[in-house]
Amino acid sequence: MPSRRALALALLTLALATPVLGGCAAAACTKVRDDHRAFTRRRGPADAAQVVVAVPLATLGQALSFPLARLPPMRVPMPDLELPIDLGLGDLEVTLRSVQVVPAPEGQLGLRVRFVLRSRGRDLTAIDLDATVAPQLAPADGSVRLTLRPQDLVRVRPSLPPAERQKFAAFIAELLPPAARALVGGKLDRLADQALGNFVERSFPRVRDSLLGNLKTLVDLEIDLPPVPLARIALRSSAADLELWLYTTLPAAGLAAGPARAPGGDPRQIQIRMSGAAAAELANQAMARGQIPARYGLDGEPSPTGEFTAGVAWQPGPQPLRLHAWKESGTCAHVLFAGTPNITATRGELSLAVPDAKVERVTGSAKARIAAWYSGLGKQTFAFTQAVAGATSFDLLGVDYDATPVRAAVVADAVVIDLQLAPRTAARRP
Repeated sequence: MPSRRALALALLTLALATPVLGGCAAAACTKVRDDHRAFTRRRGPADAAQVVVAVPLATLGQALSFPLARLPPMRVPMPDLELPIDLGLGDLEVTLRSVQVVPAPEGQLGLRVRFVLRSRGRDLTAIDLDATVAPQLAPADGSVRLTLRPQDLVRVRPSLPPAERQKFAAFIAELLPPAARALVGGKLDRLADQALGNFVERSFPRVRDSLLGNLKTLVDLEIDLPPVPLARIALRSSAADLELWLYTTLPAAGLAAGPARAPGGDPRQIQIRMSGAAAAELANQAMARGQIPARYGLDGEPSPTGEFTAGVAWQPGPQPLRLHAWKESGTCAHVLFAGTPNITATRGELSLAVPDAKVERVTGSAKARIAAWYSGLGKQTFAFTQAVAGATSFDLLGVDYDATPVRAAVVADAVVIDLQLAPRTAARRP
């Protein structure tokens, strides 16, 4: 048995050590709480776009042009070519063929309304009305609205693209017998061009008004943007896409400089590109609103009574996806996970792999299952990002279109999601 002296020495040693151990635990808790407080006070850049939506111009044009196929053509006399013979063509037809979306200066959208002059089932030439309009950008509503009425085109001067002029002249040349062609000589192009010019100047306004009179609205486009907290919207256009650059109030870094559309996807699909930091902040906001779990056990499983509070961050560079887990009572701890996310999505089914996941740092004392945290909170982060992107919708001339996620990837420091557009219903709104 130990002597009284040895027992007293042991008790004295324990009494002296207890404040030291308690002091270490208190210091760890203070550090953990400070780390968590600093995370909640994070700030983003003053003015940087964190999200961009790229909509193919061709996709918009197809949707806007589809209803025009139901409009009947209008018959018009053949323009007087002042040729030495009658070609016997009789009347021609003019149809309203298409509405194309074309590039325009920032903040505006270009629209090209094309009429086609036809004879016996063949397109002879095209006449274009080019208009530039300013859409209504409503950050508070998260929407973009564009309307073009037929009366908006009354003062738009028609144009004849050079290739279309040549097409009309070539058509006339084919119809002329060799003797008549030799008689006309090099004047044919001038005569054809003059005839078209006279038609556009004298007859086309009546044709335009008659065809457009069958329509109440020529273009009615509304885009409901992804539900992110918007500060402002910048509208731009490239040769291929309508670009909507979204500046949010998220405390997140913006997109890196470069084109709106990331390489590797299908250019016919809508693409949403979001900075990795914005994707992380959307997950944090979703946890604050209760949309995805915010508390977890040490095993990484979500639990309303879990000891750990979670947070998501994105740090540019190697292993950018950072998951935080804070335990601020009892045995305090702060675990920081780091990894490189590889995400894929097929028809909305998202999968996440983080092959290089690791525990980057531990404050206090805790042992955590890395794989469980990434398969749980990590996957929830990108699933929520995909759901936000999939909430994008379009209304084109009263027909609602849904955008379904079909591909997801991490490209550089951005999350890229491709969306396929499909009509929700063919019924027109009253």
